[in-house]
Amino acid sequence: MLVRFFEIALFLAFLAFVVFLRAAPCSGANEADDAFFETRIRPVLASSCIECHGPKKASGGLRLDSRAAILQGGDSGSAIEPGNLDTSLLVRAIRRDVDAEIKMPPEKPLSKQAVEDLTRWIEAGAKWPESFTAPIASDNRHWAFEPLKSVAIPEDPTGWSKQPIDRLIAVARMESGLNPVPPASKQSLLRRAYFDLIGLPPSPEQVDAFLADNSPIAFEKIVDELLSSPRYGERWARHWLDLVRYADTAGDNSDYPIPQAYLYRDYVIDAYNADLPYDRFLHEQLAGDLIAKDASETDYARLVIATGFIAQSKRIGTRELEDMHLIIEDTLSTLGPAIMGLSIRCARCHDHKFDPLTMEDYYGMYGFFASTQYPFAGAEEVRKQTKFAPLISPKQASEKQASEKQASEKLANVDKADSVSAVATAYAVGELQPVDVPIQTNGNPHTSSGVTARRGVPKILDDRPLEIPTGAGGRLELAHWLTGRGSFLTARVMANRIWQNHFGKSIVPTPSDFGFRGTPPTHPDLLEWLANEFVASGWSVKSLHRKIMLSKTYQLSTQGDPHNSQVDSGNALYWRFDRRRLDAESLRDTLLMLGGSLDLNRPGPHPFPEPSKWRYTAHHQFNDVCYPSDHRSVYLMVQRLHAHPYLSLFNGADASLSTPMRDNSIVSTQALFLLNNSLVHEKATGFAVKLLDHSSVTNDRIESAYLRVFGRRPTEVEFAKCSTFIDQYVRSLEAEGVAADSREREAWSSLIRALFASNEFFYVD
Repeated sequence: MLVRFFEIALFLAFLAFVVFLRAAPCSGANEADDAFFETRIRPVLASSCIECHGPKKASGGLRLDSRAAILQGGDSGSAIEPGNLDTSLLVRAIRRDVDAEIKMPPEKPLSKQAVEDLTRWIEAGAKWPESFTAPIASDNRHWAFEPLKSVAIPEDPTGWSKQPIDRLIAVARMESGLNPVPPASKQSLLRRAYFDLIGLPPSPEQVDAFLADNSPIAFEKIVDELLSSPRYGERWARHWLDLVRYADTAGDNSDYPIPQAYLYRDYVIDAYNADLPYDRFLHEQLAGDLIAKDASETDYARLVIATGFIAQSKRIGTRELEDMHLIIEDTLSTLGPAIMGLSIRCARCHDHKFDPLTMEDYYGMYGFFASTQYPFAGAEEVRKQTKFAPLISPKQASEKQASEKQASEKLANVDKADSVSAVATAYAVGELQPVDVPIQTNGNPHTSSGVTARRGVPKILDDRPLEIPTGAGGRLELAHWLTGRGSFLTARVMANRIWQNHFGKSIVPTPSDFGFRGTPPTHPDLLEWLANEFVASGWSVKSLHRKIMLSKTYQLSTQGDPHNSQVDSGNALYWRFDRRRLDAESLRDTLLMLGGSLDLNRPGPHPFPEPSKWRYTAHHQFNDVCYPSDHRSVYLMVQRLHAHPYLSLFNGADASLSTPMRDNSIVSTQALFLLNNSLVHEKATGFAVKLLDHSSVTNDRIESAYLRVFGRRPTEVEFAKCSTFIDQYVRSLEAEGVAADSREREAWSSLIRALFASNEFFYVD
């Protein structure tokens, strides 16, 4: 039997090899054709041809942005005849033949290499990748790469909209013949605002106070109160931590713990609470260590900790700072999409296939971080932290060392490790000797093209060089550029994210890709207005919250409308507010709060094992994802390589990638969690005990439960159903012989679990 098994296995392996041999030439040829087009043809067409022969301008009736358009040709006929150079007008034009009627480009000839590539492509049949379905866009014109423009606010003849956001939304809605639904009820609006801004529900007392306030600024006061709450920073910092793929471990083969990582998380929370202007927020995260040199001693530590944004880059391998080019790539693959809305990393091995970003642009950005000292958390072969950033200035360190030396000299029995080693450190970065790096061939740091890229920003965004002082790495200048000459992109990207986190969808549906592959904004003028207002407010995030939340658009109800649904089933035109599911953190935090165990204090460092005991390897990685905690979920320990079971169940962010928008899956295990998980049972029991202590009257208890769980009072039907349920459950327990002092608690716990498992609890109107 064993011999027979190996005979069959050998035959199958041989058969697979034959199939591979037959398929490989075709597959390889296709891939080679695609690669040649993307790396040699598309960039030439985009940079030298589409401006005059594209969708905005088609000189001589000729467009060169798709194969069909090239074959169709213009006023002089087809531009090419695939496989025949002699009869292809485009070949004669780019070769600038003496007898050619047209010479292209008219002002500056193409390079010899570009001409050879284009003629070779045409001679080979002008193959166009099937995957490249969109027309080629011009390198020189793209909405996201243009300066911010002022927006004229349209009038609303219906009188419905008063402020700019509503008027800009109403225009497209009216053009489609849609009418907005009525505003949300006060109860729904209050619950919406609470979960939106602080991730927790309102108390019954807060519900009653808002319902009793009939002033025209009642909701405005609620918004201001929530923005002033320390809970606000805990909620909105989580959105930023998603983007920067925050984790408490390094991501190397053994996923070493970083006990100091939490300092950066807390920095972000504090920054949001303080409404730190977004431009300053970026300056500190990109160059806080440099700003700290001129800051007060009290600010020094905070500024150094801020550069955890860079330090959070994923570590590779088993050795100290192994494969730095990949660590820096991870930095750029976060910075580009998160802050600039551009996939910069795609230009590491070749010019970007879609966006006008070159390898020179990539390595120009790379140079900023090649001039940066990253910390090392330890790994399989080097089991200790190195190159962490001290949290006191060199001056303070020197004074501390001198003081401790003097004290030790007075004590004969005191050992004189250097006392500086006792200084607290952060998972943060520092400055190295500035360097411009050579462009790497195929992204390989061991092979160079021989061309050095000057540190700078992509030329498509700004063709002026950054003025970097001698001896400086340039991170501070990069930060200033992002909020100065490059602010048009930075402001659009962040304004779009703030809108997204209020409505569950963004104006630019691809929030981390504003390039040619991204989806254009659904409401371009609205995005421009928001970005302009953001900058004009001094980059205040809280100011933009207020403008958005006080709009009628934000305050619409979630109810449907048959006519509107037929025209705009996806609510792209905002004729209603989209019902949204509680995210993982809000769900858990609410369960803890209702169960009476939520600890609103800041927890500090995680209970990692003693560092001297760390023996983690690639085969025995650090994996302690579930430290018990009653603190808010933003404070849970998150690993880079091992997903937290609860957070992953409810679509928490992937700590190994920048997450611009979380998934929103609906799976049976989520329902099972809400029905059966021990956390839910424990918190339901805790909530039930609170209800029993609250009142001895059944209807009072039911009312309190509904106010706390749903933010509203129950209807008469709900009163009756809940009362009947409790009576029947108690009688059933009595028949089973359950002790009298346990029956009510178990009955009310069961009712609470039913409320927790309902859609009304799980979703926010």
